[in-house]
Amino acid sequence: MTIYNFDEEIDRKQHSSAKWTYFEDDNLPMWVADMDFRSPPSAIEAMIERAKHGVFGYTMDPPKLKDTIVERMKNLYDWDITPDDIVFSPGMVTALNATLKGFGKDGDGVLLQTPVYGPFFTATRNNRKFTYNVDMTYVDDGDGSFHYEADYDAFDRAASEEQATVHFNCNPHNPGGFTYSRPDLERIAESCLKHDVLIVADEIHSDLILEGKHIPIATLSEEIAQNTLTMIAPSKTYNLPGMGCSILIAQNKEIRETIAGSLRGMGVHVNILGYEAAWGAYTGGQEWLDQLLVYLKGNRDFAIDYIRTHMPQIKTTIPNSTYLLWMDMRGLGVDDLPDFCAKEAKLNLSPGSFFGHGGEGFMRMNLGCPRSTLEKGLSQLKEAVDKIAVKA
Repeated sequence: MTIYNFDEEIDRKQHSSAKWTYFEDDNLPMWVADMDFRSPPSAIEAMIERAKHGVFGYTMDPPKLKDTIVERMKNLYDWDITPDDIVFSPGMVTALNATLKGFGKDGDGVLLQTPVYGPFFTATRNNRKFTYNVDMTYVDDGDGSFHYEADYDAFDRAASEEQATVHFNCNPHNPGGFTYSRPDLERIAESCLKHDVLIVADEIHSDLILEGKHIPIATLSEEIAQNTLTMIAPSKTYNLPGMGCSILIAQNKEIRETIAGSLRGMGVHVNILGYEAAWGAYTGGQEWLDQLLVYLKGNRDFAIDYIRTHMPQIKTTIPNSTYLLWMDMRGLGVDDLPDFCAKEAKLNLSPGSFFGHGGEGFMRMNLGCPRSTLEKGLSQLKEAVDKIAVKA
């Protein structure tokens, strides 16, 4: 058994890392959702072997990768798909935009449960559509944590609107870090079926389950599968976002051909090494992933305990998935949280406004880093919070 060292601090600035060089400052970056860990050797070796061939012409979708995905869905979820059900995209955000280019018309509505992943909003605006925002209910757990509960009556009312044509469902949820239960998914799917709303399931974090299990919404029934476009990727799981390989699963031929045609119309495709990285990660990265999940859960528990002990003014989710911690910082009484975090705590975090309705007063912290980096970030935040208390 190989032991992977997730405590290793790796210098990423020398390679124009967006996470580490986007902001022109020396702040600690704990914002965009990529991790500071080296990817599994199986992914790296697959890319090296392909690079040795030395010829990088136009490339078709590799059958070996499609076969691997089919096997993976069967093993993980007892989900029977075929290679023909799979379409590749160079990224999830690209796929979201392609979806809204292919489905519906200008002025149609996209149904969201907010707060939620920011590119859902930008993809909607980019394609001359608007959002139906159904805010989830904030529930204070009384122990320094909180969670969200969905209002499915409000969801059904929004789905019934004539202009509602697509629902972007985020499961596991970003930024909330929770997984939807089977009853929750059934309520969503029933409303979408009843009102002829296409389900676009962003399940990109589905491999990053710290506790519990993930249920792909398309596995609930054949009828639901025929109304669902599922999006997954190795990018978040194996820290490969720069390789640009996302996977779209559509068991409905019309949906599949529409999204494939939309992607072709945009002139986009997966690069050669992206395919190889995905195949290498999926075929040889399980041991690495198993150890990563243990490490991420440790980071989550460390961060929550630290915040409860040293910064009780801040409430957090207790994510059972992802490596993202959603923080309610309204108790600090700070008007401009991103500015406070950047200037006072020397931290670059993701602002709550990025996640739309209900995100004001919140910040998202990326826990996908060595424990030493996490401890440093939390310590800097504590020092800034302590200064507020002294002034008060």
